[in-house]
Amino acid sequence: MSRTTSQHRPVRAAVNILLAVLMAFGVSAAIAPSAQAAPQAECWTPQANGEGRGHMYWNGGWGYNLKSGPYASGCWDIGWVQQESMIYLHCWTKNSYGNTWWYVRVAGTNMYGWTSEDNFWGDSIDENGDGHISFHQC
Repeated sequence: MSRTTSQHRPVRAAVNILLAVLMAFGVSAAIAPSAQAAPQAECWTPQANGEGRGHMYWNGGWGYNLKSGPYASGCWDIGWVQQESMIYLHCWTKNSYGNTWWYVRVAGTNMYGWTSEDNFWGDSIDENGDGHISFHQC
């Protein structure tokens, strides 16, 4: 048995007793989901290399953070890209909230990271000249 599990037993027992007492008196209680039920940020570096490019939107003088995974919170800031910069699109994914994120490289640099598709507009280009534009899911 892990130390963490044994530490939670007294708390769980107290909560169960409290709920039993409340229910005995006809009081209903809504139980909030545990923190463990929240989606976990999945931060990773994909290997796909897709086609296409984009340009970061103008956002009033600020740039955008690149993230270590496809989440605004829960993944680290690993770089920064200026507004209106060109980015190369490698692959995309939807996170557990249903938001689409792209793994990108900032043009003229070796800086890679994740950005929300809400942060840029795409410019579909057949970069390898094969007559097809392919976007890969990570």
